[in-house]
Amino acid sequence: MSGVGTRIKRAREALGMTQVVLAKSVGVSQQAVMELESGRAKGTKHTAKFARALGQDAMWIELGEGRMREPGKAARVAKKAIDKPRVPIPPDNYERIPVFDIRTNSKGGALAHDAEPIAYAIFALDWLRDLTRTHVSKLAVMQVAGDSMEPTLCNGDRVLVDMAQKSLRREGVYVIGVEDTLIVRRVTMHPRSKRVALRSDNPRYETYNDLDPDRLNVAGRVIWIGRTLG
Repeated sequence: MSGVGTRIKRAREALGMTQVVLAKSVGVSQQAVMELESGRAKGTKHTAKFARALGQDAMWIELGEGRMREPGKAARVAKKAIDKPRVPIPPDNYERIPVFDIRTNSKGGALAHDAEPIAYAIFALDWLRDLTRTHVSKLAVMQVAGDSMEPTLCNGDRVLVDMAQKSLRREGVYVIGVEDTLIVRRVTMHPRSKRVALRSDNPRYETYNDLDPDRLNVAGRVIWIGRTLG
Protein backbone atom coordinates (compact mmCIF):
# COMPACT_ATOMS: atom_id res chain seq x y z
CA MET A 1 0.00 0.00 0.00
CA SER A 2 1.12 3.56 -0.60
CA GLY A 3 2.32 5.57 2.37
CA VAL A 4 -0.50 8.08 2.06
CA GLY A 5 -3.11 5.34 1.69
CA THR A 6 -1.71 3.41 4.63
CA ARG A 7 -1.94 6.44 6.91
CA ILE A 8 -5.44 7.32 5.72
CA LYS A 9 -6.60 3.77 6.42
CA ARG A 10 -4.98 3.73 9.87
CA ALA A 11 -6.59 7.02 10.84
CA ARG A 12 -9.98 6.02 9.43
CA GLU A 13 -10.05 2.66 11.21
CA ALA A 14 -8.90 4.25 14.47
CA LEU A 15 -12.01 6.44 14.33
CA GLY A 16 -14.26 3.51 13.42
CA MET A 17 -15.19 5.35 10.22
CA THR A 18 -16.31 3.58 7.07
CA GLN A 19 -14.94 4.33 3.63
CA VAL A 20 -18.39 5.60 2.63
CA VAL A 21 -18.46 8.17 5.45
CA LEU A 22 -14.89 9.30 4.77
CA ALA A 23 -15.55 9.62 1.05
CA LYS A 24 -18.62 11.77 1.72
CA SER A 25 -16.69 13.99 4.15
CA VAL A 26 -13.89 14.57 1.65
CA GLY A 27 -16.15 14.90 -1.39
CA VAL A 28 -14.75 11.96 -3.35
CA SER A 29 -16.12 8.56 -4.33
CA GLN A 30 -15.77 5.47 -2.18
CA GLN A 31 -13.84 3.97 -5.09
CA ALA A 32 -11.27 6.75 -4.77
CA VAL A 33 -10.79 5.94 -1.07
CA MET A 34 -10.51 2.22 -1.86
CA GLU A 35 -7.85 2.86 -4.51
CA LEU A 36 -5.83 5.00 -2.12
CA GLU A 37 -5.97 2.50 0.72
CA SER A 38 -5.18 -0.45 -1.53
CA GLY A 39 -2.18 1.29 -3.06
CA ARG A 40 -3.58 1.43 -6.60
CA ALA A 41 -3.57 5.21 -6.26
CA LYS A 42 -0.19 6.47 -5.07
CA GLY A 43 -1.33 9.87 -3.86
CA THR A 44 -4.15 12.38 -3.77
CA LYS A 45 -4.64 16.08 -4.37
CA HIS A 46 -7.14 16.09 -1.49
CA THR A 47 -4.59 15.54 1.29
CA ALA A 48 -5.77 18.55 3.31
CA LYS A 49 -9.41 17.45 3.05
CA PHE A 50 -8.56 13.93 4.22
CA ALA A 51 -6.58 15.42 7.10
CA ARG A 52 -9.52 17.57 8.22
CA ALA A 53 -12.02 14.71 7.97
CA LEU A 54 -9.75 12.42 9.99
CA GLY A 55 -8.60 15.02 12.52
CA GLN A 56 -4.97 14.52 11.55
CA ASP A 57 -2.14 16.83 10.56
CA ALA A 58 -1.80 17.22 6.80
CA MET A 59 1.98 16.79 6.96
CA TRP A 60 1.52 13.42 8.66
CA ILE A 61 -1.01 12.29 6.04
CA GLU A 62 1.14 13.49 3.14
CA LEU A 63 4.68 12.71 4.28
CA GLY A 64 4.41 10.73 7.50
CA GLU A 65 6.08 13.53 9.47
CA GLY A 66 5.20 13.57 13.16
CA ARG A 67 2.80 11.15 14.82
CA MET A 68 -0.76 10.04 14.24
CA ARG A 69 -3.12 11.70 16.71
CA GLU A 70 -4.84 9.46 19.22
CA PRO A 71 -8.44 8.62 18.23
CA GLY A 72 -10.01 10.75 20.96
CA LYS A 73 -8.08 13.87 20.03
CA ALA A 74 -8.48 13.19 16.30
CA ALA A 75 -12.25 12.95 16.71
CA ARG A 76 -12.34 16.28 18.58
CA VAL A 77 -10.20 18.00 15.94
CA ALA A 78 -12.38 16.65 13.14
CA LYS A 79 -15.58 17.70 14.92
CA LYS A 80 -14.20 21.17 15.56
CA ALA A 81 -13.52 21.55 11.84
CA ILE A 82 -17.05 20.39 10.99
CA ASP A 83 -18.62 22.73 13.55
CA LYS A 84 -17.13 25.81 11.87
CA PRO A 85 -19.64 26.75 9.14
CA ARG A 86 -17.59 29.78 8.08
CA VAL A 87 -14.77 27.57 6.83
CA PRO A 88 -15.09 27.40 3.04
CA ILE A 89 -14.76 24.12 1.16
CA PRO A 90 -12.46 24.84 -1.77
CA PRO A 91 -13.15 23.35 -5.21
CA ASP A 92 -10.76 20.89 -6.81
CA ASN A 93 -7.26 22.24 -7.45
CA TYR A 94 -7.73 24.95 -4.83
CA GLU A 95 -6.75 25.07 -1.16
CA ARG A 96 -7.85 27.17 1.78
CA ILE A 97 -5.20 28.95 3.85
CA PRO A 98 -6.04 30.28 7.34
CA VAL A 99 -5.91 34.04 7.86
CA PHE A 100 -4.57 35.32 11.19
CA ASP A 101 -4.48 38.80 12.67
CA ILE A 102 -0.84 39.86 13.03
CA ARG A 103 -1.68 40.73 16.65
CA THR A 104 -2.48 37.10 17.44
CA ASN A 105 -0.52 35.51 20.27
CA SER A 106 2.88 34.07 19.41
CA LYS A 107 4.78 31.27 21.11
CA GLY A 108 8.49 31.03 20.40
CA GLY A 109 8.18 33.13 17.27
CA ALA A 110 5.55 30.88 15.72
CA LEU A 111 1.81 31.09 15.51
CA ALA A 112 0.26 29.73 18.71
CA HIS A 113 -1.26 26.29 18.15
CA ASP A 114 -4.55 27.46 19.67
CA ALA A 115 -4.74 30.68 17.67
CA GLU A 116 -8.05 31.00 15.85
CA PRO A 117 -8.09 32.16 12.20
CA ILE A 118 -10.15 35.26 11.53
CA ALA A 119 -11.02 33.97 8.04
CA TYR A 120 -9.81 31.69 5.25
CA ALA A 121 -8.39 32.61 1.85
CA ILE A 122 -8.70 30.37 -1.20
CA PHE A 123 -5.66 29.92 -3.46
CA ALA A 124 -5.17 27.89 -6.64
CA LEU A 125 -2.84 24.97 -5.91
CA ASP A 126 -0.98 25.38 -9.20
CA TRP A 127 -0.32 29.03 -8.35
CA LEU A 128 0.93 28.10 -4.87
CA ARG A 129 3.25 25.44 -6.31
CA ASP A 130 4.73 28.00 -8.70
CA LEU A 131 5.26 30.36 -5.76
CA THR A 132 6.79 27.96 -3.23
CA ARG A 133 7.68 24.30 -2.78
CA THR A 134 6.46 24.41 0.82
CA HIS A 135 3.46 22.23 1.72
CA VAL A 136 0.20 24.17 2.13
CA SER A 137 0.00 23.19 5.82
CA LYS A 138 3.07 25.41 6.39
CA LEU A 139 1.48 28.48 4.78
CA ALA A 140 -0.54 31.16 6.54
CA VAL A 141 -2.06 34.48 5.61
CA MET A 142 -1.58 37.33 8.08
CA GLN A 143 -3.49 40.58 8.20
CA VAL A 144 -1.11 43.46 8.84
CA ALA A 145 -1.82 46.02 11.56
CA GLY A 146 -0.17 49.42 11.87
CA ASP A 147 1.96 51.57 9.58
CA SER A 148 5.51 50.44 10.38
CA MET A 149 6.00 48.90 6.92
CA GLU A 150 4.37 51.64 4.84
CA PRO A 151 4.42 52.17 1.92
CA THR A 152 5.23 48.50 1.21
CA LEU A 153 2.56 47.19 3.57
CA CYS A 154 -0.40 49.15 4.84
CA ASN A 155 -2.78 48.58 7.71
CA GLY A 156 -5.23 45.85 6.71
CA ASP A 157 -3.07 44.36 3.95
CA ARG A 158 -2.76 40.59 3.81
CA VAL A 159 0.51 38.76 3.34
CA LEU A 160 1.16 35.10 2.56
CA VAL A 161 3.78 33.73 4.95
CA ASP A 162 5.93 30.69 4.23
CA MET A 163 6.50 29.29 7.73
CA ALA A 164 9.12 26.84 6.45
CA GLN A 165 11.44 29.73 5.52
CA LYS A 166 13.01 30.66 8.85
CA SER A 167 16.64 31.27 7.84
CA LEU A 168 17.45 34.97 7.76
CA ARG A 169 20.40 34.39 5.43
CA ARG A 170 17.97 35.06 2.61
CA GLU A 171 17.13 38.73 2.85
CA GLY A 172 13.52 39.79 2.61
CA VAL A 173 10.44 40.66 4.64
CA TYR A 174 9.87 38.36 7.61
CA VAL A 175 7.39 37.87 10.42
CA ILE A 176 9.31 37.94 13.70
CA GLY A 177 8.07 36.88 17.13
CA VAL A 178 8.69 39.45 19.86
CA GLU A 179 7.53 38.27 23.29
CA ASP A 180 3.84 37.41 22.76
CA THR A 181 3.24 39.26 19.51
CA LEU A 182 4.30 39.17 15.87
CA ILE A 183 5.83 41.97 13.83
CA VAL A 184 6.70 42.34 10.14
CA ARG A 185 10.13 43.75 9.34
CA ARG A 186 12.59 43.88 6.45
CA VAL A 187 15.69 41.83 7.25
CA THR A 188 19.14 42.56 5.82
CA MET A 189 22.37 40.72 6.63
CA HIS A 190 25.86 42.19 6.85
CA PRO A 191 28.03 40.33 4.27
CA ARG A 192 31.01 39.94 6.63
CA SER A 193 29.70 39.73 10.18
CA LYS A 194 26.54 37.82 9.19
CA ARG A 195 24.66 39.90 11.76
CA VAL A 196 21.25 41.19 10.74
CA ALA A 197 19.26 44.40 10.87
CA LEU A 198 15.50 44.69 11.32
CA ARG A 199 14.17 47.66 9.40
CA SER A 200 10.80 49.29 9.02
CA ASP A 201 10.06 50.65 5.55
CA ASN A 202 8.44 53.61 7.31
CA PRO A 203 11.40 55.91 8.22
CA ARG A 204 9.63 57.10 11.37
CA TYR A 205 10.39 53.75 13.03
CA GLU A 206 13.70 52.75 14.57
CA THR A 207 16.07 50.29 12.88
CA TYR A 208 17.59 47.54 15.02
CA ASN A 209 21.13 46.76 13.88
CA ASP A 210 23.80 44.17 14.64
CA LEU A 211 21.46 41.41 15.83
CA ASP A 212 22.33 37.75 16.13
CA PRO A 213 20.02 35.93 13.67
CA ASP A 214 20.14 32.76 15.75
CA ARG A 215 18.56 34.59 18.70
CA LEU A 216 15.58 35.90 16.72
CA ASN A 217 12.28 34.02 16.73
CA VAL A 218 11.27 33.78 13.07
CA ALA A 219 7.71 32.80 12.20
CA GLY A 220 8.28 32.83 8.43
CA ARG A 221 9.05 34.81 5.29
CA VAL A 222 6.54 36.95 3.44
CA ILE A 223 6.24 35.65 -0.13
CA TRP A 224 3.14 37.46 -1.41
CA ILE A 225 1.24 40.66 -0.68
CA GLY A 226 -2.45 41.33 -1.29
CA ARG A 227 -4.44 44.50 -0.76
CA THR A 228 -7.67 46.21 -1.67
CA LEU A 229 -7.27 49.37 -3.73
CA GLY A 230 -9.42 52.21 -2.48
